Amino acid sequence: PSNPPPLPAPTIDTAEIVVTNLDRPWSIAFADEKIFVSEKSGKIHVVTPSGKLDSPLINLQTPEIFGGGLLGITTHPDFTNNHFLYAYYTYEKNEKLWNKIIRITEDENKASEIITILDKIPGSAFSNGGVIKFGPDGKLYVGTGSVSDFSDESQNLDSLTGKILRLNDDGTIPVDNPFEESYVFTLGHRNPTGFAWNNDGQMYSTESGATKNDEIDLINAGSNYGWPDVQCYSNNDNFVNPLECFDPGLEPGGIIFY
Repeated sequence: PSNPPPLPAPTIDTAEIVVTNLDRPWSIAFADEKIFVSEKSGKIHVVTPSGKLDSPLINLQTPEIFGGGLLGITTHPDFTNNHFLYAYYTYEKNEKLWNKIIRITEDENKASEIITILDKIPGSAFSNGGVIKFGPDGKLYVGTGSVSDFSDESQNLDSLTGKILRLNDDGTIPVDNPFEESYVFTLGHRNPTGFAWNNDGQMYSTESGATKNDEIDLINAGSNYGWPDVQCYSNNDNFVNPLECFDPGLEPGGIIFY
């Protein structure tokens, strides 16, 4: 067989390098002409129109693990007035891994107050989820990992493992969540990596499979996406099939609507 044609040269003139020398950057959030960038090692950097500031907004203690650390960050929809920035990160206590969500109050590019709004989300060395975004309804959506590919906790409504959670901005449970007195919005996830909403307010998610079978999912309240009982498509009406399933895998990161 003939060789494939060469790839076209990258059109670098259409891109601008804003920040360099980051240590494993994971998430980006925007507010008030600032860019906030998380590094898995525990720092949140502030990038202003004139460049990256020398001192980070915050420096958290995170374990040296492959799939955890400081992961998702997002700004409050009313950041201009309340200066709230949210972060999801992995920590270790008594030789056990957990994840928590904190709310940081930013004041002149420094953290003036830090409070925990949700703690004791089970953690692992590999699958922690970690994506957090505010939806168009003003609620905070959080993707949590399955912790272990051999665990069925993603199907357990009493566990925060392998879920998409829905929170009020203060960490309380919204009264209109699909399961009474529960943070759980959807269940049966392995490792959510990205959230996006279209102009109609419909939610989509990317999900990383174990070695393949990565997914793009249409997210609806109360639905079960099958993990670990199902990967990708099934004829079981109890589980929602993905919009797309990829084999070989894509290892998807974020997702955004253009």
